[in-house]
Amino acid sequence: VLAPDRVREGVELVIHVLVALFGTAMVYNGWLLGVSVMNYRISGLGVSEGLRYVPLVVSGALIVLFSIEHVVAALRGQEVEPAWH
Repeated sequence: VLAPDRVREGVELVIHVLVALFGTAMVYNGWLLGVSVMNYRISGLGVSEGLRYVPLVVSGALIVLFSIEHVVAALRGQEVEPAWH
């Protein structure tokens, strides 16, 4: 049995909000981890250990932006169109 449209839309909205919270946690904790090891150097490269956490922070921020786009579209009653069409 399929759920009514109203229920399905509500569940989708909750899912996107939860995904945004996960992305926010990635950004926050990645930032904290990066700052905590910023003064250490990666031997052989001579760069800061904090650079290891840049991908975590960037990917978390992209996840948040993705979720915001979907939440806004859901609240407007629209669908997000992929950019590759």
